[in-house]
Amino acid sequence: MYVKISNGQVEKYPYTIGQLRKDNPRTSFPRTPSTETLESYGVFEVYDMPIPSYDEYTHSVDEFPPVYNQAESRWERSWAVRTATAQEITVRKNSLVLEITDKTQHRLDDFAQSRGYDNILSACTYVSSPTPKFAAEGAYCLQQRDATWATLYSILAEVEAGTREMPRSFNDVEPDLPDLIWPV
Repeated sequence: MYVKISNGQVEKYPYTIGQLRKDNPRTSFPRTPSTETLESYGVFEVYDMPIPSYDEYTHSVDEFPPVYNQAESRWERSWAVRTATAQEITVRKNSLVLEITDKTQHRLDDFAQSRGYDNILSACTYVSSPTPKFAAEGAYCLQQRDATWATLYSILAEVEAGTREMPRSFNDVEPDLPDLIWPV
């Protein structure tokens, strides 16, 4: 990654070798121009710097134009952590709730599939089967499905009410969901 510098100021970032060629159509550059060649055109490599640690739910990180590090004699990526806007938090919350509900559904479907059913819905339809084994498994799946969703919606209601911290992932919710273990 490169930066184009003019009069000591960032003119364009990010900047590419392709842009250098386009900006200088009458100049033939080698496939990989040397550092000296690039610098003679005001193009400098930008050193990657780690993004500062931050809470991905309540904060955002923005990249700013590179800054010159005098001590290292190089241009470096620069980052700034800021408090996320209400809109960003809402989008993240909605996305997280969707992810959690999807993974909850997959958890139920995987459980049913462990006994050969297509998914939890398919297993629940066997509740009225004349075959006692299938009827029992269907009833159990119906019970577990309902208990799982009731628990998840209760958790989400607690989050909305502010009595529970917003989970950061499905892993924060899964331990509170009913165990999915087939009865013997």
